[in-house]
Amino acid sequence: MNGLYFWTGSYARPDQNGISRCRFDPETGFTVPGAYPGLTNPSYVLEHPALPVLYAVEETEEGAVCALGTEGDRPGLLGRIGTGGASPCHLSLSPDGRWLYCANYMGGSVAVIRLDGAGIPAERTCLVRHEGKGPNPLRQEMAHAHCAVPWRGLIGVCDLGEDRVYLYENKEGTLRETAVLQAPPGSGPRHLAPDPARPDLLWCAAELSGEVFCWQQTGPGAFVLRQRIRTLPASFTGENTAAAIRFTEDGKWLLVSHRGADGIAALPVDEDGNAGEPVWSPCVRGPRDFLLRGDTVLAGSQRDGEIRAYTLEAGRLRDTGFRMEIQEPVCLQQALR
Repeated sequence: MNGLYFWTGSYARPDQNGISRCRFDPETGFTVPGAYPGLTNPSYVLEHPALPVLYAVEETEEGAVCALGTEGDRPGLLGRIGTGGASPCHLSLSPDGRWLYCANYMGGSVAVIRLDGAGIPAERTCLVRHEGKGPNPLRQEMAHAHCAVPWRGLIGVCDLGEDRVYLYENKEGTLRETAVLQAPPGSGPRHLAPDPARPDLLWCAAELSGEVFCWQQTGPGAFVLRQRIRTLPASFTGENTAAAIRFTEDGKWLLVSHRGADGIAALPVDEDGNAGEPVWSPCVRGPRDFLLRGDTVLAGSQRDGEIRAYTLEAGRLRDTGFRMEIQEPVCLQQALR
C-alpha cells in the first residue's frame, strides 16, 4: 500500500479544523496534507465517487449538508442546504450519484437531496419523519434515524429509537416504504453494512445491546432475521454503546467498534454468510468510527482526540505504534482521489 488518504469529520467550532485530509503510510505513519475550518460539527463526511466534491453534515439544531470542492489541499465551500431536521448524523449517495440521503438523528427523519450535474445540492425533494419510541426511556424516547444506506435498489434506514430498519424505494426523489425490519426491543439499531460477498444479506450493529443482526432477503418484500450475535466480551458488564460496522474488502471479516468496552470485535463470516465467534481486540478509547483497507485498520478516538493504526491479523488487531492527534475524530472515510 503506497499510502492511504482519508478524510476525517469531527465535532468542532467554525474556527477549528473540523475536516482534515490525512495520509497514512505503513512505513512512516501519519501526515495531514490539508484541513478545512469554517463548519460547525461536520461529524459525517462523504466523497462523491465521480466528482471532486466532499459532502459534510453540520450536526446542529438546524441541520445542514455542505458541499466542498476537493481540488487542492484546502476544500472550498460550493453549496449548502438544510436537511429538514436536527442533528444530521449520516450521509450516503445513490449508486448513480444523483441523490444524497441524510439521516437526521433528532426527530427521526430522513431527507433526500437532489444533486445537480456538478454534484452540488440543488433541492431537498423529500423528508420522511418516523413516529414512535422504544423501551429505553433515556435513549428511545422518540424516533432517532441513525443511518441511510443503499442496498439492492432500496434505502435502509436504521431508527435507533424505534428498534426498526425501514426499507424505502426512491421514486425520482420521493421515498416509498416497502418493508420494515423489526429489531429486538431495546437493541437500538445504529448502522448497516451490506454484505459485499452475499448480496441478499444485510448486517446491522445495534448500539444499545452491543449485538449484530443479519437479515436475509428471501423474496420480493420478504426478509428473515438470520442471525443475532453478541459482540462484546463475555466478561464485560459495564456501560457500552456499539458504533461502526464495516466489512473487510473480501467479505471474510465483519468488524464492529464499541465505546465503553473500547475495542473492536471481528466476526469471521464463511462462504454461506454465517458469522462465527467474535475475536475481541482492545483499541482506542471511544472508537466511534474506524477505516479498513487491506489489513490496515485506522481507529479514531473521540475521547482522546487521536487516531491509531493497527494491522488486522486473523481477526485480531496489532498496534503498529503509529498515532496522531486530531480534533475529535468521529468519522473516517477513505479519500477517492
